[in-house]
Amino acid sequence: MGILRRGVIALALVVGVGAVVTSAAADGIPTRSAGPGYVDRPPIWRGLYGGLHLGHAESDFDDGIVGGVQLGYNWQTNQIVYGLEGDISLSGADSIDYLASFRGRLGYLIQPNLLVYATAGLGLVGGGDSDSDAGFVYGLGIEGMFSDTMSARLEYLAFNNDNGHGDDSVGVIRAGLNIKLGR
Repeated sequence: MGILRRGVIALALVVGVGAVVTSAAADGIPTRSAGPGYVDRPPIWRGLYGGLHLGHAESDFDDGIVGGVQLGYNWQTNQIVYGLEGDISLSGADSIDYLASFRGRLGYLIQPNLLVYATAGLGLVGGGDSDSDAGFVYGLGIEGMFSDTMSARLEYLAFNNDNGHGDDSVGVIRAGLNIKLGR
């Protein structure tokens, strides 16, 4: 039940940050208009990106700092952003050496430079006295683009890995910074 409680707290945090960032982002990256001198540029969220993340993982009575890298690709159709992302994190928790995932992302732009998204896919949890356990991972996040090439995010992920020895759920809340790798 602790994982569910942490998930609800993380969701409340994401929504709260989103409300604050939405008002701050109102004067952010301007939207395009079809007036004189209009140049049709690709949407700012489309493309290959990579970045770093740092956060906190908790599993049963064990917790610790996590940090790692992510690589992904986004597509954008109007206010819908969708893509694929892979990541790996090293963990400071006693029972977790690493976390990795390969996930799909689906999001909605509440401002041209502010994305709320859901994510789900395959998650791996490795460490302790066992090999890696594969299972389902899902989560929610918010990401703000503060230039044409950089964005910051806050997300919550829940790794559900049942290895036959009971529930091995791991909750992760992390912040990240991404840089677009191509135009």
